[in-house]
Amino acid sequence: MVIALLIGGAGLASTHSSTPPNQPMTAHIAASLAGVPAYARPAARATVDLTITTPGHVAHVAAMALRHNLAVTTTPIERNALLTGSIPHHINFPVTWVGRDNAMGFTIVKLSVDVPASSIAPLPAATSVMAISPLVTSSVDPPRFAWATTTLGDPKLRGNDLISYLATASVQNLNGFADAIAVNSAGRVVAVLSSGHLWYSALFVERVATIEATQHGCHSSLFVVGSNAQGGGALISVVTPHGPASGHLIPGDVLTSINGHTVETWSALVTMLYLTPADTPARLSFVRDGKAHHTVVEVGCSPKLVP
Repeated sequence: MVIALLIGGAGLASTHSSTPPNQPMTAHIAASLAGVPAYARPAARATVDLTITTPGHVAHVAAMALRHNLAVTTTPIERNALLTGSIPHHINFPVTWVGRDNAMGFTIVKLSVDVPASSIAPLPAATSVMAISPLVTSSVDPPRFAWATTTLGDPKLRGNDLISYLATASVQNLNGFADAIAVNSAGRVVAVLSSGHLWYSALFVERVATIEATQHGCHSSLFVVGSNAQGGGALISVVTPHGPASGHLIPGDVLTSINGHTVETWSALVTMLYLTPADTPARLSFVRDGKAHHTVVEVGCSPKLVP
């Protein structure tokens, strides 16, 4: 990733008052991969140097390599930009723009060659990590690396028993810098710093990128509007006529689970739908007038990618 970590005593402050503040970071600059602590080198190595060419401008950034030859970067990339990628021993191979997910602040691209994917692990609560940011200057020169140790806060939301992301805002302490990855003691990537200055679970980012690349930019949607229900669940206030939930849900229903996963809040429901392929059946459980009900709907497509 392209942006350097702030040099000096920077820290990441958690938005949860119950979570201990993240520890101050003392950043280091490594002239090469050998200067990065050994356990984090595989994660630092699993990046692709992207060259972005638009009329009158050439930019070099780094993207985190994912499965299915996908990669993500926080850098906004125009759809008609000429993209090439470089890794050691393979320079300037074609790269295809997939799209940009503004909800998280990541651009997704497709690589034309096989690149080893980042090794990703679930994001545990309040774990010590190393934040690493590759500094790319060209497609032929090896990147430098900014790195520092810190402690991330507790995950804010969980969806599908797999995905969680942090509400750990970094804009004050990182002064607007973005594009770092967080690596655990086993050398696996657990979080990615977005352009919105939030640490997202790496599993979340990979899952979203895969869905967007394989589902033509669609995430599933019930086309309903709601809010947090008292005591847990998602209180439905609006059901779009002729939408997927029409004839199944009505205003006042409290959605309690989807595909067997408990819905604790409205945001949790949105997260679960965000990670569900469109045009697939979803099992819903909800409460109406104090009684439990169950139904199956085919979720619709809600475009998230932008040109």
